[in-house]
Amino acid sequence: MTADRQLLKQIIILNRGIRRTERRIIRKHARQNGLSPNQLLLIDTLEDFPNNSVMGMAEILELNKSTISTLVSQLLEQRLISKQLDPQNKSRFILNDTSKGKHVAAGIYDNYLDELIQTFRLDQLDLAGIKHVLEKMESNH
Repeated sequence: MTADRQLLKQIIILNRGIRRTERRIIRKHARQNGLSPNQLLLIDTLEDFPNNSVMGMAEILELNKSTISTLVSQLLEQRLISKQLDPQNKSRFILNDTSKGKHVAAGIYDNYLDELIQTFRLDQLDLAGIKHVLEKMESNH
């Protein structure tokens, strides 16, 4: 195996470990706030993709429609998202975060990011270097 391939393999293995740690931390913070990780993910994704439908969210999150429908019902009950009939298509609903949902998600993510920084012991120089490498990788694909 060439040196480049060996380094790339090591990066992939390290990235898996980082993702596992990230998922563990997000689960912890979501549960501390009475949410599942998928509920938090849906609220956060609606922040980035507002005025979306159940089907649209299923495509973005790569989850099936029934899973999204279940999450929507749970989040509606907690008043973390809103659902309105789409005026242009009466057979679907438009989903958005409520102000309560935005506030809850922002607070959870602030705590989550603080813990990630502490867990990985990263400083500003580390973060800038990692960001540069990831941006380069993203722009090349």
